[in-house]
Parts: sequence; structure tokens; C-alpha cells
Amino acid sequence: MKIENSEINSYPSKLKRIRVAKGLTQQDLSKLSGINIKSIASYEQTPAKINKASIETVYSIAECLNCNVDDIIEMELFRKV
Repeated sequence: MKIENSEINSYPSKLKRIRVAKGLTQQDLSKLSGINIKSIASYEQTPAKINKASIETVYSIAECLNCNVDDIIEMELFRKV
């Protein structure tokens, strides 16, 4: 998913970039996905943590954001987890 907004692109995590671009708060995403808001905050603050999440969690978040799983996985950090 390509986002063309320099302010949004400055965020460290793909998840936060997409969530903000969709106009959702962490609380909104938590309610929509059923994922604890603390987990969502953790995935955004430490991007490599999304790589440790269950596939069900990642899929649920991606589905709520109307994006692909690989749009929110931090592949460049995968080996650093």
C-alpha cells in the first residue's frame, strides 16, 4: 500500500502509517479488530514486534485496515526480531 504524505511516511511503523492514513485512532482499530489497544500501541512503537504477532492478529488488523498482511509486516526487520 503506497501512502503519499511525507508526514505520515515519517512514522516508524507501517501499521501506524496505514492506520493514520485511514483516519483511525488506535482505539478505533482496537475496537474494529478485537486486538487489545496496548498491543496495537506496542506494534506501532516497536515495529519489529508485529513480526512476532500471531497470523490471526496480523490478519485481523490488515482486514480492518483494508490492506494486505505484507503491508503491515516489517520484513526489513524480520531477522532482527
